[in-house]
Amino acid sequence: MKKKLKLIETEVGTKTVEKDGFVYVYTLIKRESRRVSSFRIPLYSIKIELIDPEGNKTEAESSDLFSDLGKAIVFYDRLVRNLATPIDLAYVVEDEILR
Repeated sequence: MKKKLKLIETEVGTKTVEKDGFVYVYTLIKRESRRVSSFRIPLYSIKIELIDPEGNKTEAESSDLFSDLGKAIVFYDRLVRNLATPIDLAYVVEDEILR
């Protein structure tokens, strides 16, 4: 029987950008496991939501990308600056990992 993983989730920041009728919402999330085996190291995730002019919403999240807040913020700001979409997120993360 598996026990449910206990996480403490905190929203570090959210930025909303409106352009050409589209609304981009970027969220930086910190998650910490309450388990001793994880050493309680915070891991940072990024979520992108895109709302089109008709109100349709698309979203994607890449979980546990960084353990360093500074690197997470730099990457997060780059996504916001370049208006990354939910579809772009997986490809941009892959490029970041291959650097």
